[in-house]
Amino acid sequence: MQLYSLFGWVCTSLFAISYIPQIWFTYKTKKVGDISVSLWWILLVAYCCGLYYGIHLKEWPLILGYCWGFLCSSTYLVLYYKYRGNK
Repeated sequence: MQLYSLFGWVCTSLFAISYIPQIWFTYKTKKVGDISVSLWWILLVAYCCGLYYGIHLKEWPLILGYCWGFLCSSTYLVLYYKYRGNK
């Protein structure tokens, strides 16, 4: 494995882990009042574009990272719309 591939996998892993605390916190508290929903919509579109790019390059770290990001963004948006009325 070349060094740049190792960095790709490390980056993918860190990005994957970074979403879990916010999603878990929102799920547990059922509050989304201080979170910008625009951020999550922009991320969702960015992950779709990035996934297309990763598939074009046939780079698995990118493909898996963008798939995970799309899944996390989608999950958060579902939680947002489910809990947006909670105070």
